[in-house]
Parts: sequence; C-alpha cells; structure tokens
Amino acid sequence: MDKSAHPFAPPAEATCATLRQLVAHELMALLLLTALVCAFFWPLVVGGYWLPWGGGDLASFLWPTWRFAARSLRQGIVPLWNPTLYAGAPFAADHQSALFYPPNLLAYALGGEPSYGVMQALVVGHMILAAVAMYALVRQQGLSRSTAIFGGLAFALSDLFVTHIGNLNLNATIAYLPLILALADRAFTGRSAGWAAAAGAALAVAALAGHAQMLLLIGLALGVLAFWHLVEASRSGVRGGARVLGLTVLVVLWGLGGAAIALYPAYELTAYTTRAGLSWEEASRYSLPWEALVGWLAPDFYGRGVASFWGQWDRVEVGYLGILPLALAAAALADGRSKGRRSILLFALLGLVGLAVALGASAPFYRLLHRLPVLRGMRAPARAVVLTDLGVAMLAAHGLEVIRASRRGRVAALAMLLLAILAALVLGKTVNIPPEHLTTARHALRLAVVFAVAGMVWVVAARRGAGRQWWAAIAIALLATELILTGSLVEVERKDPTSGFDHEAVVARLRKDSNLYRIDSSAARAWAPNAAAVHGLYDIGGIANPLNLQAYEMYRWSIGARGDKLYNLLGVKYVLADKGTPPGDAVLIPVDTSHPEIDIYLNSAAYPMAQLLYETRWVSGHAGALAALHEPGLDPARTIVLEREPLPVSQPSAGQSPMLGFTSYETNRLSLQVSTPTPAYLLLSEVYYPGWRATLDGQEVTIWRADYLFRAIYVPAGTHEVHLWFSPSSFWIGLAVSLVSWTCLAIVVGVICCRRRRGSACHEI
Repeated sequence: MDKSAHPFAPPAEATCATLRQLVAHELMALLLLTALVCAFFWPLVVGGYWLPWGGGDLASFLWPTWRFAARSLRQGIVPLWNPTLYAGAPFAADHQSALFYPPNLLAYALGGEPSYGVMQALVVGHMILAAVAMYALVRQQGLSRSTAIFGGLAFALSDLFVTHIGNLNLNATIAYLPLILALADRAFTGRSAGWAAAAGAALAVAALAGHAQMLLLIGLALGVLAFWHLVEASRSGVRGGARVLGLTVLVVLWGLGGAAIALYPAYELTAYTTRAGLSWEEASRYSLPWEALVGWLAPDFYGRGVASFWGQWDRVEVGYLGILPLALAAAALADGRSKGRRSILLFALLGLVGLAVALGASAPFYRLLHRLPVLRGMRAPARAVVLTDLGVAMLAAHGLEVIRASRRGRVAALAMLLLAILAALVLGKTVNIPPEHLTTARHALRLAVVFAVAGMVWVVAARRGAGRQWWAAIAIALLATELILTGSLVEVERKDPTSGFDHEAVVARLRKDSNLYRIDSSAARAWAPNAAAVHGLYDIGGIANPLNLQAYEMYRWSIGARGDKLYNLLGVKYVLADKGTPPGDAVLIPVDTSHPEIDIYLNSAAYPMAQLLYETRWVSGHAGALAALHEPGLDPARTIVLEREPLPVSQPSAGQSPMLGFTSYETNRLSLQVSTPTPAYLLLSEVYYPGWRATLDGQEVTIWRADYLFRAIYVPAGTHEVHLWFSPSSFWIGLAVSLVSWTCLAIVVGVICCRRRRGSACHEI
C-alpha cells in the first residue's frame, strides 16, 4: 500500500489544525468503541455480578499468583522460585505467571498486591485493547472509521474472548494479534525496518503476557501474512522476496528476543513438565467438532456457559461473533471490485487456516502440525478459531464498506441471512435436544432468527437510505445489541469468587506455630487451592497446573495415604479438612475445630524439612529412586536414596548430638546452621530443579538429587553454615538477550526519530 494512501497518513498539504482534527476524529471513534466494549460488562457495574462464573483461572490461579509476584517485587525480590505452592516450584519460568508483563508491573507499582477489582479491570482493559488493535488493523487496510469500529467490536467480543474471560493471560496475549499484523503489514508493504521494530516490540509484549499457545497462534498468523507478502514481492524479483524474509526475521528476532527473559526459562522448564510431549489423543482434546459450528448462528444452542453445556464433546469456543458479520463477510467475498480485494483474500486465507487448525481431530490438518516439536506440548486446537474470527471481522468490515454500492454484495448478504434463518428452523426440528435443554436451545434459535431478520431489513434499507455513516451506525448498534444480549451474562455470577481465600482465623492459628512447616489443604474444599500464595504459607498442593514439575506430580500420586513416609518427607505438619471430615488415620490429630468450615489437624508423624542422615542407598536411575522409597524396609528418617555413588558417611557415637536449624527461609534462598560429629548428608524437603546453587562455609558445593524429588548436600564433620539460592542460568541468559533486543529497538527508534526531525514540524506529528 502506498504510504500517501494510508488512512493514518496526513495529506501532503496538511496543517497542524487539520492534523489535530484528524486525531480528534480518531479519538472519538476509539472512545465510542471503548464505550461499546464496556457496555458488554454492564453486569459488573449495575448488576452486582463478578466474573468469571465459578471463579475460573482468574480467581483460583492468576489472582493469588500475581499477588505473590507483587508482594515479592515490592520487597525488592524477583521471584524466580515460589516456595508457597507445590512444595516449591519455579515461578518466573512458569510462563503463565506473566511476571515481566508491563501492564502487570505497572499495576504492582501503583497499587501493590492487586485487589480482585483490579483483576476484573485488567480483563475489561484487554478486551478494549483487542477492539482498539482490531480497529488499527482495519484502518491499516484503508477502511473507514465506522467500519473499523464494527470490525473491532466483532473481534473483541467474539467467542474466544467471552469463553476465556477468566483466562486473562490467554486473552491478553491474543489481544495484541491485530496490532502485530497491522504493524507487520505496514513493515512489509513499505519495506520498513522501523515498522518491523514496532511489530517486534508488540510481539515481545504479547509474549510477556503469558500464554504460549496464543503466542504460537500469533506466530501462525504472522507466518500467513509474511507468506502472502513473500508471494507478492517475489513477482518483482528475488530481491523483493529477500527483503520480506529479512523483515520477517527481524520481527521474530526482536519479538522473541525482547521476551527472552520469560521465554528462555519457560523453554527450559517445559522439559521437566508433563507438557514435554503429549500423545495425539491428549493433544487433540478440545477440538472443534463440526456439529458445534451451529454456534456461529446460535451460540447458546448447546449451552454456552460451563453449567449449561450439554454437547457430547468437550466444551470449546465455537467462533461466534454475530450473524450480521457473517452476512457482511459474504458480501465482501462476493464483491467483484478490485479495491480492497487483496485484503479480502488475505484475511479469508487467514480465516480458513484458523478453522483448519481449530477443527483438530475433526479434520486432517492439525495432525500434520502436531508432528512439529514446538506443538507437541499444546492441546485445545479449537482456540485457533480466533484466527477465523479475526478474518471474518476484517471481511465484515470490508462488507460494511461495500454493501451500499455492490449489488452482488447485497445479494450475498441476504442469501447468508436467509440461510441462517433456514438453518435455525431446520435445527429446531431435526436435532434431538434433551428435554431439560429444549427451552434454552429453541430460545437460542429464535434469537438467531430475530437477528437474521433484522440484518435482512438493514441490508434492504441500506441501499435506499441516505447517509452512509448513519447506516453504518445502525449496523454497529445491531451488532453491539446482539453480542451484549447473547454474551454479557455467560461468564458472570453473583457469588464472590474470592471467598475461598477469606479464612483469616485459620491463617492466624497456623501462624501461631513459628517453626518451618508445610500444610496440606487438599482435603478442605472451602480453602482455595492457591490460598497459601496469598497468605505466605507453604502448601504441598495448589491448583492443577499443566506446568507442574513431572517428578513432583509422580511423587505426589505415588503417595499411598496421608501420613505415610513419602507424605511425611514433604514436611506436612498441618492438614486442613472439611468440617467434621477426618482426612486420615490416627496420626492426624485434630488441634483446632473451632472454625465454621475448616478443621485443622496435626500430622504427628511429619518429618522436619531438614534432616541429617548417616545411611545411604545408591540406586541406578531416577525411576529406581522412587521404587526404593516404596520398599517397606526403607526408613527415610534414617537412609537417604541417591542416584549416584555416595561419599562416605558414618553414624555418630553414643552421646554425640547433631544440631540443625534454619536461619532464614526466603523466596529464592534459604540458610541453615549445621553441626554434625561425623560426615552426613543434609536432606532438605525442597524440590530439586536445575539452577539451585549452594555454599558450605562460603565454598560452593554440589547439590545432590536425593529421595527422587529432593535436594541434599554432603556435609563433613564440624559446624557449618549452608546457603542455597536459586539462580538459573536460563534467567540470566534471557535477561541479557532481552536487554540487547530492547537496546537495539531503542536505537532503531532513535535513528528514525532523528531522521524525521529534519522534516517539517507538522509532518512529524
């Protein structure tokens, strides 16, 4: 696209007043778009609702995770490790933590530990971001402000964003997709390294938002765009194609490099999790079945929310973004005019690619992608329907632009709306709907018919009415009404999702014990699984997390019962249980039953979180260590299981008393004072993971993997100070790469700004 024809480019003869007027018009359009997205969230403002329904990841995982991050950062600690959950686990390397995501850092700096209201505000803010980014992409394609508002609204309130309204890092990551495509398209069109730098910066920020699958989908969309430009550029010679390839590499390198501080540790972590490789059956779970495509017309036909879904497959997003956008997309495809044809075909291709991936096991394309190493740890292919939604939203914007001038477009739109009405009528008669869902399903079909008829009236009237902007405004109003009416109450409820964290009396009782210990909260349904991260306690569990360490999951699931030796090795001193429901046998003694929902039990057989052991057992291989621990004759309080040849140890003589105690226990480090009359192994009930380092009296020593899961240090006879700290090389390498990447980006921006200052002041605006 020629720069002078770009909708954001000022006319050559523009004055400062003209530019201010153009900016004012853009801001007014964006304010209207923002208001429409905010209207979708009316239940939060006037209805006394919370989101999402059931709390979802927003309440159970992200809120406590981000509160832990905020508390650590405000204490001057970068939380590379999280000791509060899963008996200790990598934190910064868990990509979902979004530890370095700029909006999160800003929220922490301004407000400290975020309230749940702040979390909800971030949800709304990122859906506004998705709308604004789509607005920019539509304008980048040379379309008007009203069509950009329509496209932005359709994309931001499409099915993926509504279905995952509680999965903030998923929505936050994909919200940047239209912006990245707009900037990259500008870079490819103008052969501009500056715009490539801007696209790389946006890609880096999206990567820091913390959702790997959405980042891969952004990469897929960027690949489709680059392929399109490569084909176009290659027509003029090899040099043009090489330039596109070079710009693509720059975007990717700047994007991944800028986010390397988070991505490289995450890449290292993946090898130690259950996501290191998934079977085809697991990877293709949550595919979009063909039957679910009825949701494009009637999203509530099979029950859109978690509680109401009755389909015979895993509940997935289906791609609904309104009926009128489908009709307008058909109008755009049917229009034979050359203007905008390139954009229409490009985004039609992107939409088809997204649908092919989203169908997953229902179509052959995803099986080919699953063979790629980077995708073997991903599942839920249905989420790729967001690419289809983006493509349809763009086509709909084009259709809105041409509907009044194109007879073929109007016929195609009317045909699509008529087809929607016929499909709704047929579905209501042919699908075997369970009696308990009959009312909801038929209501969804009737609503589809109503909006399809309203769309037909609008298409017919649009040809004869005067004033294009008025008819565009009516289309925007129809779309907003449909999306708000069908989606605003899907993922909200009146119950406070943070109630599972509000157990101050239980926390106060646990804090009376000043010793170091862990708790097990898995038997208390009233206690939120990740509440320990909020209260600064140490739990052996937490919410189900696909990025948990595989060794830890194997260890946990091999435990026979609460109170057995593997359980005690975790240092569990207190067990939280539902009121009046004992969680185990006689070794678990009730110590506080005064709370209305939760009883506290003492595990009288718990091992301390640090022990000195004077007997060793050497086994071959990691699996052999777990098998040895399960041998009936092995006592973990006396014998340590090692996976390589041990150094010599000996039992103390009678009367010789070892001494051991923690002197500090912090987020990324811990210290102990150790006194032993003979050589021993110091066993810590701390999860083993690469990156932990240790010193003994100031000299760095080896950390041994012990008892399958834990860390150990060989201690010679005498009194010693032991320090351990978590400093993975992957973090420092990632930090260095990110600093270099952002420095290069800053240099590019600086050079461009210096060049532009040589022009007239007005044209620099």
